[in-house]
Amino acid sequence: MKHDTHPQAAHAASKIPSIALGWLLALLPAAAFAFFAAQLPALSKGDALTWSLNWLPSLDVRFGFYLDGLSALFALLVTGIGAGILVYAGYYFRHEPGAESHESSSAAPGSKPMAQSSWFPVESRFFLFLILFMVAMLGLVLAADIITLFVFWEGTSITSFLLVAYKYKLESARRGAFKALFVTGGGGIALMAGLLFVAHIAGSSDLAKILISGDALRASPLYPVMLSLIALGAFTKSAQFPAHFWLPNAMSAPTPASAFLHSATMVKAGIYLMARLYPALGGTELWFWLLSSAGLLTMLTGAIIGLRQNDLKGLLAYSTISQLGALMLLIGQNTPEAFKALIVGVLAHALYKAALFLIAGIVDHGTGTRDLRAFAKMNLHKAMPLTLVVGSIAALSMAGLPPLFGFLAKETLLAAATTEGLPLIASIAFPVIAVIVGSLMLVQAAILIIDTFFGQGVPRVSSTQLGIVAQQVPRTSEVRGTLSHEAPLGMLLAPAILAVLSLLFALLPSFTSPTDSPFAKFIALAAADAYGNKVKVNLALFTGFNVPLALSGVAIGVGAIIFGLRSRWVNREAYAIEPKFNVRHVYTATLAGLDRLAFVATRLQGGSLRTYLAIMLVTIGALVAVFGRLPVGSAPRFSFDELSLLRAFSLLLVVASSAASVVLKRDLLAILALGASGLAMALLIALEPSPDVALVQIVVDILTTMLLLFALMKLPKDGGLPGGIKVKHSPPHRRFNSRDALLALGSGLVMAAICFFALTSRPRQSLVTPYYEQNSKPLTGSGDIVGAIVVDFRGFDTMIEISVFGMAGLAVFTLLQFAAKKHEVEKERGGEGETISPSILGITGPTLSPFIRALARIVLPLALVIGITHMIYGHDQPGDGFTAGVIISLAIGFTYLVYGREEAIQRLPWVNPPAFIGAGILTVMAGSIAPALLGSTFFAPFDFGDALKLPLPDGFYISTSFMFEIAICLAVMGSTSFMVETLTKKSD
Repeated sequence: MKHDTHPQAAHAASKIPSIALGWLLALLPAAAFAFFAAQLPALSKGDALTWSLNWLPSLDVRFGFYLDGLSALFALLVTGIGAGILVYAGYYFRHEPGAESHESSSAAPGSKPMAQSSWFPVESRFFLFLILFMVAMLGLVLAADIITLFVFWEGTSITSFLLVAYKYKLESARRGAFKALFVTGGGGIALMAGLLFVAHIAGSSDLAKILISGDALRASPLYPVMLSLIALGAFTKSAQFPAHFWLPNAMSAPTPASAFLHSATMVKAGIYLMARLYPALGGTELWFWLLSSAGLLTMLTGAIIGLRQNDLKGLLAYSTISQLGALMLLIGQNTPEAFKALIVGVLAHALYKAALFLIAGIVDHGTGTRDLRAFAKMNLHKAMPLTLVVGSIAALSMAGLPPLFGFLAKETLLAAATTEGLPLIASIAFPVIAVIVGSLMLVQAAILIIDTFFGQGVPRVSSTQLGIVAQQVPRTSEVRGTLSHEAPLGMLLAPAILAVLSLLFALLPSFTSPTDSPFAKFIALAAADAYGNKVKVNLALFTGFNVPLALSGVAIGVGAIIFGLRSRWVNREAYAIEPKFNVRHVYTATLAGLDRLAFVATRLQGGSLRTYLAIMLVTIGALVAVFGRLPVGSAPRFSFDELSLLRAFSLLLVVASSAASVVLKRDLLAILALGASGLAMALLIALEPSPDVALVQIVVDILTTMLLLFALMKLPKDGGLPGGIKVKHSPPHRRFNSRDALLALGSGLVMAAICFFALTSRPRQSLVTPYYEQNSKPLTGSGDIVGAIVVDFRGFDTMIEISVFGMAGLAVFTLLQFAAKKHEVEKERGGEGETISPSILGITGPTLSPFIRALARIVLPLALVIGITHMIYGHDQPGDGFTAGVIISLAIGFTYLVYGREEAIQRLPWVNPPAFIGAGILTVMAGSIAPALLGSTFFAPFDFGDALKLPLPDGFYISTSFMFEIAICLAVMGSTSFMVETLTKKSD
């Protein structure tokens, strides 16, 4: 089963040009932006808007959304900036070669491209990932339940991984994506534990209830533990020191994704979380010092390391790290000024950082490089004047210069850093570090504009080194068009709007002067929802001469001096020497330690079945000895009736057939003996009586026998193994020794004792059986208790099991495909002999009986009828979707066995294993979600036929249980068909 991977076929699938696709998709977040903006008047009254749906009623867990001023701010940023980035991405990918291309300087030295693959249109795949990323971030900031929040939190990690690894053919992209997922995923595990502590102490996972439970949470002895765990999750997500190192490595993502990730999504998630939980967990000394210390270190780290970056996106990435540290520092304080500065800082950073990243992408597209050293003689201020103007406005805001909104952000930050009531050390350290960071941010902004557009990068390197850099820059005239050209107006639209907003928010009186303007009220509302109390906001550009203004002047002066002297330190070839130790070494050492532990753990996985079996048997014996409670002193009850005799006969049959499967030398006879032992076990189960389990045992045993027969046909005639697998046999005198005898005897006695006392201790009082007997019919409408347990009471478990079964089928298919390919290679080299002919089974071959062929034609339709009947009436009678899937799979396998693979494929064109598995998973998901959408709860039993008043036969219900049965059947058919198709493939 091969998919068409021809590039033309993939291109034909994308019928909408990327520009049109970007504009079209931008309508979705634009509509969401309009919706959230329309809710602001209602939010201004102080009441949050909520919507919820029962998820796990027994645990009081609801899937819902919570919209107040804080979440509205982030939602507007996500949707507003997201709409602009989607439009920008359409132009960005107009000439982009795709995920398999190198995006100029994003390729790290030593990057190795992977194999070509174009199964999906390039820009469509990126747009899909970006929209999923947007949805995940929206769900996170709007979550009304911390369990819902965590689900979307992990969604941002997964979707950001897809975006960072978008150019998956570059080793740097794959490594950067893995590093981001590893760090943020590890923090996510800590966050999950912390949130569970919070929910346990607050008595609910509902966010509104948690926010008013601050006294109980802070008084709990577990407060330091839960705060540390939650802070760890937030620090890793928002790139706080020492977990900051993953963010610059994520710059291998396409520029639109980088702009979105840095301005409104991924890295802002940790900031939102800590601001959201401040009313519940904040206001303590631990909160203050933990967040303030991390914030200060992160501010300095990003500002200092950013100065030595040669890559435009790398410089912007470290400036983001510095600003994230400043925001975390503000959340750590317990003053209204700090939370005013927080909201203003979040908004200002989102506007100028998104604009600057998009400008960096325009420069990259127009020149073919992002290396600051390569702009020395390009004169981009002449070739790209509009880009220069837009970038300059955004850079001035980043530098914190008036009259930009970034200046207001810096002023409010300095005001919060100099507020009264701070500890002595903090009152000194906060202003000093804020001034240092402010000056360095001005330097970074100046480097970003002047060295890029005015070619002041010459002093960075010698002329010889500059020539080497020029040789490393790909000539984009061969890829994207004319070298050093201005961007299309549509591509400049998004960064221009963001830059202009950075100017308007600070200049227009309607935004700044009145404290009761709608804009100021919205900022105050968001700050109040984060702080948990009223916050006064005045956004006037000039409020008089004061300490923050003086410190701002100092920062500007120091920054100007540092930039003016850059010829003495800007040569980064000497300055960028890697220190002997940094945080990356910790990450590398951690991965090395995990690899070492994996190596040690897998020493037991040496491929020896004897070792595996010995470990399992010894472990079972040890567990029984330590935890077992076998009633040794009790007198067993015996009864010698007809059923007892049948049980004894079935046990003897199981023992005899099992012994025969070990003793028989011919593989075919051993397989048949093994099948006989399974059928004898089914007889024993049926006598208990447990007809459901017995039926499953019968069909699974037959299916296993069939698959083993297919595998037998893949073995070489000489008795070896396919694929060049070598088996080291023990010498004859060591194949059976006293150790093996003792192990076999001991494990046999343990299992015999378990089975003996399990059978002779019945009947006994059960704790769960009465509940299912009383509630199966009333709650689920099922007359079959086993069926009710599987698809109703344990519906979530069944959904997971269906997914696992499908993945297991794919895994087995992959392993068999690999073994088959290796076998073909060995055969071509002359290392394999002829395989066993199917005719040895007495079924296939040139003398095939017409009766067998006629039987094969009848079996499959009959199996389909039986399978459908099992699914229809399985909820009241023995039989279910699993049994139906196995029965149909047996008929499919019999068809392959009789007619051979090629003819069977022609006769059964509808057999499509991937489609079966996918349809099964989608069906079970639909059956799980549909009840909640129809007014009930997730996984709740729901009779669609009764709701629609459909005339159905007695005992047949079109319900969620029926959908589960269909899903199970499809998953089993898909997995089994995968195995059958692969095992019957000829090794030509």
